[in-house]
Amino acid sequence: MLYVKLDNGKEIANVDITDGLTFLGLTESPSIANNYADTTMMDGELFNYARYASTTVKVKFLLKFNSRADFKLAKHDVYRAFAQKGIYRLRTAVEPELVRYCRVGEFEIESDPSDPNWVQFEVPFENPRGMLFSRLNSDQMTDKQFGMNLPEKGYSYHFANQSDFVVYNPSDIPIDPYYQSHVLKLTMRHNGGSFTLTNQTNGTSFKYNSNLSSNDTLLLDGIHVYRNNNIDSANSSLADVSIKPLSLATGDNHFRVDGAGDLDVTFSFPFIYLA
Repeated sequence: MLYVKLDNGKEIANVDITDGLTFLGLTESPSIANNYADTTMMDGELFNYARYASTTVKVKFLLKFNSRADFKLAKHDVYRAFAQKGIYRLRTAVEPELVRYCRVGEFEIESDPSDPNWVQFEVPFENPRGMLFSRLNSDQMTDKQFGMNLPEKGYSYHFANQSDFVVYNPSDIPIDPYYQSHVLKLTMRHNGGSFTLTNQTNGTSFKYNSNLSSNDTLLLDGIHVYRNNNIDSANSSLADVSIKPLSLATGDNHFRVDGAGDLDVTFSFPFIYLA
């Protein structure tokens, strides 16, 4: 079963699109783009950087129909569902908690009148990030799902009054909001002065330099800081280029809190997978 959600619309299954439409499966492979520098009078090229490139998600269907008129109507239903300009969220019944955000490419549904009353076709979706994401963010999950790289032992993403704790990132890659524009939100409460939150695993950190009251809510949203919904990045380590912005390594991330023994913090981010 394929589940499709266009922009902010209602999610539908492939069986809701038209009668006789069966989802056969989808294929997608990670794509790495290597960049090289061509230096004058030197043989070969020098490696510059590598990045994950966009991918194509190939979704296969079987369409059954009783007559040519049925075929025409069903074909129209399929195009109406899949030939839209927005962003499609795709997930399958096999991996219901993993989603892809894609845009549809060009495709045809062809059937000769002499053919049997069925046709197979493929819809290509362009995945610009080349990744899969968890359907829910870390702080919203209640059940462990197959294929999400979650261990048997439980992990929390909310911590209160702890000076040391572990944040588990089951993703295939690090969560890096500064260099890769990944989603990482920290909602914090603290009654007191400046404090520092340090990820001892990868040496990144976040520091807030002003005072907070028990009524204040501090939000680190990627590369921006908000205090009670008002931008406040200038009072944080994001204004200091000598401090590496907070990110998460894969696996366990050991955090230390300095200057705020009462800190209440929630980590919210989607898990990211390559395939």
